[in-house]
Amino acid sequence: MSYEFYKIVHLTGLVLLFSGLVTLLTLKITGVAIEGPQKKFAFLTHGFGLLLLLVGGFGLLARLNMFQNLPHWVYVKFAAWLFFGGIVAVIKRKNVGWSFYILLLCVFILAGYVAITKPF
Repeated sequence: MSYEFYKIVHLTGLVLLFSGLVTLLTLKITGVAIEGPQKKFAFLTHGFGLLLLLVGGFGLLARLNMFQNLPHWVYVKFAAWLFFGGIVAVIKRKNVGWSFYILLLCVFILAGYVAITKPF
């Protein structure tokens, strides 16, 4: 597969992940029970987004021949991926508000900054 293909897969995963998390946050903040079709939609988009991010990210690393010595910024991106993977449990069980949305947005921005600038 080409570099462009993996980039599209990675960006599609990003959109799906963010839409799943925003759906969960919106349901939680508005007081709607996270169940039924809303729960299914949110968890499917979140999970499928995580899968596409992982496949696309490692595909991009393979296309860039970076598997021999992974740069440190890859570990930051993987830590962000783990954070977003586990954060749904926190959203579902805890009382979260708009400040939590700001936290998620900041982690997204950090991951994007690290991916674009590759500072280390």
